[in-house]
Amino acid sequence: MSKDSDNEKKLSRYAESRMRLVMDSFNTPRDEREHLYMPVALAHVFFPRRDVKLAPAKSWKHSSGDFSLRIKQVSVENPRTGEEEFLGVPFGTQARLLLGVINKMALQQGSNKIDIEADSLTKFLEKIKLTDGGNQIKQARNQIARLASSIISVSYRQSDGSSLQANMPIVKGFDLFPQSQPEQMLLWNRHIHLSLDYWDELQKHPFPVALEHMLILKGNVRAIDFYTFLSYRLHSLKKPLFLNWTIMKEIFGNDIARMDHFKEKMRNAALLVKVAYPDAKFSYDSNGWTFENSPTPIPKKGVLILP
Repeated sequence: MSKDSDNEKKLSRYAESRMRLVMDSFNTPRDEREHLYMPVALAHVFFPRRDVKLAPAKSWKHSSGDFSLRIKQVSVENPRTGEEEFLGVPFGTQARLLLGVINKMALQQGSNKIDIEADSLTKFLEKIKLTDGGNQIKQARNQIARLASSIISVSYRQSDGSSLQANMPIVKGFDLFPQSQPEQMLLWNRHIHLSLDYWDELQKHPFPVALEHMLILKGNVRAIDFYTFLSYRLHSLKKPLFLNWTIMKEIFGNDIARMDHFKEKMRNAALLVKVAYPDAKFSYDSNGWTFENSPTPIPKKGVLILP
């Protein structure tokens, strides 16, 4: 069988899977959509979209408007070697989806100690619809390990020029180098602990996104970031919001050098988002983007009431 034929089959399977997700979302009433939660800051600044190779002392940073996100790697001692290891910072689709699911479970259970209710990572991912097996399990394991060995710092510049900043480990409580299973990084634990600082921020400023929409977009991390931004901003707009292409690139294209390349990728991401979130009202031209008040992906009556 030719390589082109193999690629066509893979594309066909991917297209079929995407179509099923679109139809499932279309057939799910708005008030029955399954929701995830993100802290408000992560609707303005985002994790890396791809794996970034950093020196141990270096942090990853994304700034947009008044928000700034810095992710610092924390060294983890490997008990088998006695050496300090840096696992890298969380990135890509899996990190965003996993964090959204973990946030939801914490808010539902009203505690920073989360009962996962699954005996293995595989069962957990199947339960939350984030895997069909194979390499996705390995990727998820890697992203949870990175979430567990990173500290995020979110700062916000206030109107008086001062800055609010919080340094927050995210996930705690994992044995990243289990001696009982030395071939398997990250021992699964039925309980995940969110750090108290992160838990406090999440309780104060959560906002919902629809899992059905996120699954449609999971093949394009820029589309997920754009969707997250729209989910938070559109419903609160009192009048149209205009952002020029330079500002849009600052928010969604910090990983792309050339503006013409960014414009192409951003237009493609917007097409996907419109499929997942057809109620979102936005348009663009050569000058920039215009956003208008739109219904939220999750109706307000479906939003979780915190204990």
